[in-house]
Amino acid sequence: MAKDFGASTPDEARPGGTGRARSRLTRRLADIVCLPSSRVSPQERWMTADVLEELLRAAEPDLRAKVAGRLADQAEAPVVLLRRLALDDYEVAEPILQRSLALTDFDMMEVARKGERRHRLALARREQVSETVAAALCASGDHDVLTALMRNEGARLAPQSVDFLVREAGDHEALARLLIKRAELRPAQGLSLFWQVTHPLRRMILERFAASRTILQEAAGDVFPLFRAEEDPDPAAAAALAYIDRRQRDRKAAERSPFGSLEGAVEAAAHDGLTDTMRAVFCELANIQRDLMDRMLDDFGGEPLAVLAKATGLSRAHLQILIHFGEPAGAPLRIEQAETVYATLSVDKAQTVLRYWNWVMARVRAD
Repeated sequence: MAKDFGASTPDEARPGGTGRARSRLTRRLADIVCLPSSRVSPQERWMTADVLEELLRAAEPDLRAKVAGRLADQAEAPVVLLRRLALDDYEVAEPILQRSLALTDFDMMEVARKGERRHRLALARREQVSETVAAALCASGDHDVLTALMRNEGARLAPQSVDFLVREAGDHEALARLLIKRAELRPAQGLSLFWQVTHPLRRMILERFAASRTILQEAAGDVFPLFRAEEDPDPAAAAALAYIDRRQRDRKAAERSPFGSLEGAVEAAAHDGLTDTMRAVFCELANIQRDLMDRMLDDFGGEPLAVLAKATGLSRAHLQILIHFGEPAGAPLRIEQAETVYATLSVDKAQTVLRYWNWVMARVRAD
């Protein structure tokens, strides 16, 4: 017979104490399910586990905790017992939630749905957290759980979970800061988060995702003349090449425009006012979507306009004019924010960000 574990419970220690037989039997059966496979067959282990599960329903918390502590370190622990104990009171479930390798993703997803906050926090802090378990934890919407999950380098986040976190992080700077550092955050997601966060976090996003397009430009160098020679240009290729192209402004639009250039349009708007018509002119000359232009001009910060100015070759003076089209009271701060980005971002990287925003806007319109 397997060796009994732990000390006797108070009731078991007293002659005639209540539940002595149940307590001792529970402990003995727990010893059996923890035996190595060389000493007990799978059938015997599962049969014992079924009986033990029934006994645990009526067992005292300290005894359930002892059984959970034993099973947490057993690679062959019966899943039915792990699931029951993982959903038990946190004091019982803790060792299983923190370290059991036999606890399945399915069981952890159930714990994430049905357990308490402490249960979810324990799962979020496990050494390894799969994408499916992370998704179940994200669904709770608990910011303490989300914070623990994003701080865990062993946690893996699926794209859908990152999309959810982008939406959640928009109004919570601490979450956004952690998310920006996650390897799973993709450019489209990061540059979408940009619009929702504060100036310091916007700079972090630009530093990470404002990459050079040199490798793309070198790869597509001989494709541009080939594309221009096609009688029926492919729309998908046109969109991709527009993202890669070194030129940002629309030269033909400038030739047609009575303002002659983007600078001329900005100066005219400074004199006559930023009308709806002038916004449309800006879009045409800068070669970007109207939705994007409106978003940059109406944004609370100066960073988007700095990206626009640097990408299109506008001077600092013209950048300041653009900023003054917004709320006058906030102009000094917006200028400071814009100057910081304008000074640190290269033309190529600014174009990468602007093209990405424009590309995303175009896809949204197409959908």
